[in-house]
Amino acid sequence: MEIFINEVSLEGQYLNEAEFRDAVKTFTAIFVLINEKVQEKKLYKEEIDRIKIYEAIRDSTFSTSLNLLKDKSLKVAFQNIVFNKLNPQEWRTEKVHFSEDLFDCLISDDNYKDVSDTSLAEVTERKLQNPDSEYLIINFPNSSFRMAHPDIKNTCLITIIKNNDEINLICLDGIDSKVALEFWLEHKLNLSQLEYSSDSEKPPRDEQTILRDSIRFRKTSSRCQERFIYCELTTGRYWYVDNLHNGKAAHLEVFDKTGKNHLGEADLNGNINYSKSDSDKTIDV
Repeated sequence: MEIFINEVSLEGQYLNEAEFRDAVKTFTAIFVLINEKVQEKKLYKEEIDRIKIYEAIRDSTFSTSLNLLKDKSLKVAFQNIVFNKLNPQEWRTEKVHFSEDLFDCLISDDNYKDVSDTSLAEVTERKLQNPDSEYLIINFPNSSFRMAHPDIKNTCLITIIKNNDEINLICLDGIDSKVALEFWLEHKLNLSQLEYSSDSEKPPRDEQTILRDSIRFRKTSSRCQERFIYCELTTGRYWYVDNLHNGKAAHLEVFDKTGKNHLGEADLNGNINYSKSDSDKTIDV
């Protein structure tokens, strides 16, 4: 299995240090999980000098953006991923594609981005030469590489065509969050991090419930019982994991969009039992 960092997903999408810091935290968490769960792997990145020219914080190079990070421990952890020459390795030392070839990536309907002579070009060529091998692309969060994967939740589909020839069209899996990686590992390698045991002595983590669906839910800064409260985007309802119950009794609490009306309890898959509503329960949102 070969895993590539997509430097092209550094597009100046972060408006300030705070946004970049959150992206770095997300990116670092991805690699922590990779190193924990994927034994047989090769990690690849672009050459250090080439990565540095990309923008992270808007109008700031990658290097300048890194220097703006105030959290020194986070900065060091991130640098160990991006700048350590051994882990990941620089793929140009094993380059198989030709720089003269044209590689275009589908970003949206009929909208392509030139990714020639980048990590995406390299992994495309490797996939063309070794179609049975497994490849994964790691994107920096909130990039333009967002086309939804038809089979794997939270995962994006990266479609690249070589030299405008549909015979040389390749589809690759891409992720930009820890939750997306968990879904991908579950789907591809049966390495599930999302299953919750009915015998567990601890309440479920948020990602072991329906709350992991980032399309349906948005995590707020509010908490109840020391658990984050999530807003259901289509209804405005508020959900959180009841931190006082575990195992077979584990469930979520559901409130209306004011937080003043308790609607009921939901199982971990999001099915609401309205008969469990309690007029004495409220939350501050």
